[in-house]
Amino acid sequence: MKKTALAIALLLGLGIVAGLAQDAPAAKGDKTTAAPRYANMPAMPLHRELEKHRIAVSAEVASHTVSVEIDYDRDAAASGPRNPIQIPGMGSDPNDPFQRYDLGPFSGLVVGPNHILISDRCLGDFTETGASDAVEAITVTLPNGQRWPARVVGRHQQIDLALLELDCIIDKTCPTLQIIKFPSKRIPLERGQMVIVVGRGQNPLGTLVNDGIISALEREEGRAFQLDARIGNSTLGAPVVDRDGTLVGMVTMHNHQTFGQASGVSYAAYMDEVHAAYTLMKDGKFIKRPPSPFMGVGAQKKWPDKPGLEIGNIVDGSGAQKAGLRVGDIILQVNEKDMNELEDLLAVISKMKVGDTLSVKYLRGEEEATAKVTLGPRP
Repeated sequence: MKKTALAIALLLGLGIVAGLAQDAPAAKGDKTTAAPRYANMPAMPLHRELEKHRIAVSAEVASHTVSVEIDYDRDAAASGPRNPIQIPGMGSDPNDPFQRYDLGPFSGLVVGPNHILISDRCLGDFTETGASDAVEAITVTLPNGQRWPARVVGRHQQIDLALLELDCIIDKTCPTLQIIKFPSKRIPLERGQMVIVVGRGQNPLGTLVNDGIISALEREEGRAFQLDARIGNSTLGAPVVDRDGTLVGMVTMHNHQTFGQASGVSYAAYMDEVHAAYTLMKDGKFIKRPPSPFMGVGAQKKWPDKPGLEIGNIVDGSGAQKAGLRVGDIILQVNEKDMNELEDLLAVISKMKVGDTLSVKYLRGEEEATAKVTLGPRP
């Protein structure tokens, strides 16, 4: 595949050079001008071949995915005090789909004869008997249109997974579906590597495909990697593959309150972690999420040549909000460490505990100031 990629790159380069040569100005005194013939450039058929390969990979991956709908008891939730965990993702504005988990359908990964893995964030607060009380029903739609009720038989909140069980043999009920084969070990990845996310969209019989690259390798204490594919509710729980179609991860641990839907910042659990969690869950295990430190800001690099992360959003009730930080503030240092990239901030937070305090040096307008931010538990 590396040789193929190199050959494609060389041919693309030759095509561009050829096009430039055709477009070169005529020699002095030459009144004839040759029209450029872009249709004959090698890049066009090669692009078609690459797209055919992408479609083939996506079709194969889609044979492991299903659509999952979750019905919530919204009236019961609305009658009591607002609880952002009771119905997942309900922020201060319940009409803002950017920060909500309760708008499905979602994607599910076929991992056993009657087992499907989904993102646990869709199920609300934790209960050792299954989904939260806010969840009234779970329905899985197979690619052949059959709809089956599903029940929660295991939850592993440490890497944001839940296990659903159906009363059918999935690959026999729908022969186009296949049970995934877990890799025997972690697939090595590289920053900048292309990946493809394949899930089920609003049409449960269709396929939703998003491309991206891997932007960081060590997230959630090494259990996940970060990618810039546009992740929304429909691709929560979707498989992630490399360009050869090798299964490398599953979309989990996406925090809407920090990043929002389709923000280009998402996490995927490594498949060895997913396999380990599935082994526990299929034995009926329910594993709570340990509290992880949470600052409550979304930020991005401000300047290309010096430290600075500009705050784009702040989570209501978070330590950052309580400390007085605002949208538009530029974080210069945290605990005396320069903030050149978002990864620098996440690295500092990952080494802290809930209740620890960060010293945040920031710029507001023309004035520098320092805030003490107490880390709370991640929602």
